[in-house]
Amino acid sequence: MITFVRTANIHDGKMQDAMAWAVKTATYISQNLGVNIQVMRNVGGLVSQVHWVSNYASLADFEASMTKIVADAGYQQLLAEGGAGGLFAANSIVDNLYASAS
Repeated sequence: MITFVRTANIHDGKMQDAMAWAVKTATYISQNLGVNIQVMRNVGGLVSQVHWVSNYASLADFEASMTKIVADAGYQQLLAEGGAGGLFAANSIVDNLYASAS
């Protein structure tokens, strides 16, 4: 099992807009591209972060899903919308891949 986590830092004063956009984007991907993504936020520590979390059976499945997502025009439009809204701190997006130990 592969877990993918994308994390972004939210600009001050943009929490509500950023979380709404994060959920909108995850919902779009789930409904249109068949990839289940959960949106999570910190409840302790750095509370101005949002995380998108998804699971895949293998690295090959992850790569196939990412290829499909980044090629999708609707997803690209959502990225432009999020960027224009100034929701996230520049250079704060971090991607991590985790492999299940069991």
